[in-house]
Formats: sequence, structure tokens, C-alpha cells
Amino acid sequence: MTKILIVNASKRKKGNSYALEQRFKEGMEGKADVTVFRLGEKDVRVCLACDGCKRRNVPNCVQKDDFTALIPEIDTCDAMLILAPVHWDQFPAQLKAFLDRTYSFMDFTQPDFSMAGRKDKKLAGYFFAGFGPVDVYTQMVETNLKSFATAGFRDYKAHVAGGVNVPGSIMEKPDDLKAADEVMEWLLA
Repeated sequence: MTKILIVNASKRKKGNSYALEQRFKEGMEGKADVTVFRLGEKDVRVCLACDGCKRRNVPNCVQKDDFTALIPEIDTCDAMLILAPVHWDQFPAQLKAFLDRTYSFMDFTQPDFSMAGRKDKKLAGYFFAGFGPVDVYTQMVETNLKSFATAGFRDYKAHVAGGVNVPGSIMEKPDDLKAADEVMEWLLA
């Protein structure tokens, strides 16, 4: 069965990320082994840039927090889905810390700079923008998703839903829900 990690990077428990998290979990039920990691409820510290993770040949980190405990799940999943709001034209701060911590997968001695156990994984980013230029936000999301390649995520898709600042309003946007269903099908394929 396909193993999918959902990373919910929102702190709004009744927000759009949580609404779609539920939709994805229900849509994948019986089709995938789904693990949900809610960043807003976890201790994910910033990368110390100490290079302690470079002292072994497997992804690891000297910090003992919830991200470190998740490293094996990140390394062995088939796909990861990130659900997050856009904050000030960027990833939310805790998601940026999560991304920075994937430095623990980097191996400068490898041609692809990766010590990930699997390098064929899919990554989808589904982001929510209340206001602002969706095309610019989509470019930002795509640029940041490419950075996850070090952790073995080489194939990615991005979608930014615009005009969804009100919690739960994504459920009233048929085109964006269709895009969510297409992302789900792609992750499961």
C-alpha cells in the first residue's frame, strides 16, 4: 500500500489546511497508509547548521525533537503532501524550519547531494492564499518544493488556492477542490 505523509503546516485548527487534510484522509482511506504530521502541534526547531548530521551515512539530526523522530517516516514514505497557508508571500516560519531540517538528508559526497534511502518520491504542495497574486505564490511554492529533492522528493506538483482567507472557505471553491482531487489521484498513482 502507498505510504503517504501529510504535513499540515497551519495553526488554524478550523482553517483551510485542516479542512483539506480531512478530505485527503477520507479520499485515501483504504488506498494508502496515511500519517499526518501537524507542525502547529509539534516541536520542530530550526536547523543549528552544526553539520552533526554529516557524521553518519543515514539521515539523522543531533537535535531531539519531533522532526528528528519523523526522519525515518520522511525517508521511507512514497509521497508527501504539504498543506499550508501563504504567510507574507512565503512558507509559514515553522514549515521553513521543517524544510531547513531536511538538510539532514544532504550528503556532499554523493553526485545528487542526497543520502535519502529513496530518491523516487512524490511531493505535492497545496497552499492557501487569502489575498495576493496566485501566480507569484505558485512560483514561490514550486521553488521551495524543489529544495525537498535532497530528501528524495524528485517529482512534485504545486497548487495555490486564492481568495481563501476565511477558515473553511476552500470547501466552497469547486475548481480548487477539483485540483485537490487531482493532486490526490497523482499522489496515489
